[in-house]
Amino acid sequence: MADPKLLDSKGKKARNWNRTGHASWLRVYAIRLEKNVFLVTGGAIKLTRTMQDRSHTQEELNKLNQCRQYLVSNGVFDSDSFVSMIEEDNL
Repeated sequence: MADPKLLDSKGKKARNWNRTGHASWLRVYAIRLEKNVFLVTGGAIKLTRTMQDRSHTQEELNKLNQCRQYLVSNGVFDSDSFVSMIEEDNL
């Protein structure tokens, strides 16, 4: 059974609270499979307050959600189950 944290996960932001200077515009979008293990789904330069305000960031949000749905439907909930899915696809 899949980990409920992945199934019910809401988007969370990773932040560097110790930075000096202006906020970064570069965004990397990823799904956290487990501690320190991420599946990167895309990236963008974000110039607006929300992702939905621009088509290119909305596309990244759509890709992120499609990827999450695919992982859940294939029983992926951690790095081991992800590797198992990849290995099964290569048989």
